[in-house]
Amino acid sequence: MESTLKNEKLFSMNFVLTTLSTFAVFTSFYFLLVTLPIYIQKLGGTESEIGLIIGVFTISAVLLRPYLGREIDRRGRKKILAAGLLVFFFSMLLYNYTTSVASLLMLRVLHGIGWGAATTAATTLIADIAPIHRRGEAMGIFGMASNVAMAIGPMLSFALLYASGFPTLFAVSAAIALVSLLLVLPISETVVVRPRTPLFSKEAFIPSALMFAVTLTYGSIVSFLSLFVQKQGITTNPGVFFTVLAITLIFTRVLAGKLSDIKGRKFVIVPGMILITLGLWVLSAADSLWIFLAAALLYGFGFGSVHPTLIALLVDRVNERSRGAAMGTFTAAFDLGIGAGSILLGLVLQYSGFKVMYLLGGLIVLVGAVLFIATNDKKGI
Repeated sequence: MESTLKNEKLFSMNFVLTTLSTFAVFTSFYFLLVTLPIYIQKLGGTESEIGLIIGVFTISAVLLRPYLGREIDRRGRKKILAAGLLVFFFSMLLYNYTTSVASLLMLRVLHGIGWGAATTAATTLIADIAPIHRRGEAMGIFGMASNVAMAIGPMLSFALLYASGFPTLFAVSAAIALVSLLLVLPISETVVVRPRTPLFSKEAFIPSALMFAVTLTYGSIVSFLSLFVQKQGITTNPGVFFTVLAITLIFTRVLAGKLSDIKGRKFVIVPGMILITLGLWVLSAADSLWIFLAAALLYGFGFGSVHPTLIALLVDRVNERSRGAAMGTFTAAFDLGIGAGSILLGLVLQYSGFKVMYLLGGLIVLVGAVLFIATNDKKGI
């Protein structure tokens, strides 16, 4: 009985510190994500180069995530988490020294490596300590850290950019990354199993494929939304979209996580993917602030339902000894989707325009939902 009660404890020191550290690193991440396209244009970059530079960040993380997942299983969660945050912090310090598209491209590769290590390790650590019967809820609460960062990061970054310029923006982003690193130092290690594990997890394939389809569209949003707002003549700070999106995600995640614990994962995942599709199709037609914000709401309800539930589905299907490898596969798919969305949908944008890009993105997610229904093992998850 005592062991069961202990296992049901959610807000441990590890959980709280890891969540706060994740909030800080995502805030630093969002400070750059929505302002970087403007900086790239300032350096003379084209639309396709914007997609490449945004995308290479996640692609560099993708290439290392499976290896990092195996090392997380072998060496422990905390070591890889701290090392990743250290690389992330030092990368942030170098942005003020980029003077060309080529130098920025190389820096984004290094920055992506730190990002991949830190986020994979943090998610695996949370998966270790999440109570079995509150797994969806735990993933929802942990995921709120990135959503709160999304709510404040873009708005603050644009305000800081307009008030002080890029040098100050980069310096503040680095300072926030340092806070994230300091927060993980008191964390205690959860498990060091040191097994022989594969680079990729077969059990993670379905959740990872669905996450890839979703983040493919997210890549097109974060890379090109600021340009979309300008073209459509919507007179608002582009960060407003991310603020509305983030607030919606915050309210959706925990409820969706609890619902998936009770009703099953499929009960939440499929409607969530349909909402994402609707959000993208509404965005494709947005020519006013209210339609623009309605798209953010729909997309937020969908993403907030799908993301924590897919993580919970993944953890349901793997054991502790290969959890790092499975999380490496899943987070690699997450990043690969963003990177591919930035690059491939950036090409669609260049040749077909915003409307076609967002309509196509919605169709991709809808097809993913249909395939999930068709291939689901009908076990209620």
